Amino acid sequence: MLTAVKIKSAKPAAKAYKLADSGGLFLLVTPSGQKYWRYKFRIGGVEGLDALGAFPEVSLAEARQAHAESRRSVAQGINPVQARKVRKQALAREYLEREQGSFAAVTAEWAATTVEGLRPATRLQREREINNDLLPKFRGRQINGIKRVEITALLKSVERRAPEVARNLRNYLWGIFEHAIESGLIDANPVPSIRLMKKRDQTNHPALSLEQIGKLLVQLGDSSLMATQTRIAMLLVMLTACRKSEIIGGRWDEIDLDAGEWEIPDERMKAKRAHWVPLSPQSIGLLRELRKLIPADQKFLFPNRRDPRRPMANRSLNAVLERLGYSGIGTPHGMRAAFSTHFNSIRADKDVVEMCLAHSPMGKIRGAYNRHEYMAERRTMLEDWAKKLDELRESALNAPEN
Repeated sequence: MLTAVKIKSAKPAAKAYKLADSGGLFLLVTPSGQKYWRYKFRIGGVEGLDALGAFPEVSLAEARQAHAESRRSVAQGINPVQARKVRKQALAREYLEREQGSFAAVTAEWAATTVEGLRPATRLQREREINNDLLPKFRGRQINGIKRVEITALLKSVERRAPEVARNLRNYLWGIFEHAIESGLIDANPVPSIRLMKKRDQTNHPALSLEQIGKLLVQLGDSSLMATQTRIAMLLVMLTACRKSEIIGGRWDEIDLDAGEWEIPDERMKAKRAHWVPLSPQSIGLLRELRKLIPADQKFLFPNRRDPRRPMANRSLNAVLERLGYSGIGTPHGMRAAFSTHFNSIRADKDVVEMCLAHSPMGKIRGAYNRHEYMAERRTMLEDWAKKLDELRESALNAPEN
């Protein structure tokens, strides 16, 4: 049997050699002078080797204790190497669940890994909905302890208040729990099927008639009803036929006023394709007016009043329409429908209309061959639209009072 003195005095040789203790335990001495504890065992006729550490980090007494534990496993027909591996995995999993397995931690990690490619407005909406409805409920919970029945109850509760938000939350939750599966925290996704949710309301955005647009333009001329920046934002939505998010998230470095054009980058567009917007003289005039109001160091056309590092709040323009009496009648997005309806009613080129709306105007086959961007035609169409809006405003101003 080995002694501490014998182990310490063991010198390296040209080849590795063993110093036996008992029961298959031995010390392996390498040519470099390293000393390793090893246990040679056999289970079912198959030989195995258990690594029990290095001397002097593991003393003789500690090696014998580890050896005794491994021998007990072998006596039960259990491979001690595999048993130790399973124990380490269990400890690692326990640590992962404890340190990284909270719903808040998993959600933050999922959000960080999926943020790339999201439009700023989409990212802010996701953050807001998660902070408002998911984190207050599940923040401190371990993700492996959250049950489907709890998720269902939460989604149903939100759905009664805001069906579309509930659908979004379900999508976020599905991604969060899939991320937890990939991280080894859970084995199955508890988020209920999409069939649980009510079908999305497919009604179109309310759109004002041309007569109503004329009246709105008159109201937008009253400086007492809203801030100048808000008025300009609404007018640009109308003049450019762009989406509300594309206007309020606009940046000065996207615009060339001298050339009369606005290049909205692909990351801010719904279809992830850059969109060129020819600016009418009316739009250029509004942007020059806005430039005088916004500090030169601000990157956004419409900085948020509370935090200039962010753009105008998403609902600002909707709130203006509601305040002016158009709740349920018209929305900023509905201005695009008014634009399309007008030009289709006069049999304008449909491809040009769709290009102005940043839609793909052609089917896949035709689109593959027709690379024409209709830039001159789009400029003419938006200038005609600006003139039409001026006419509508004048008609409303001159209309006899009821």
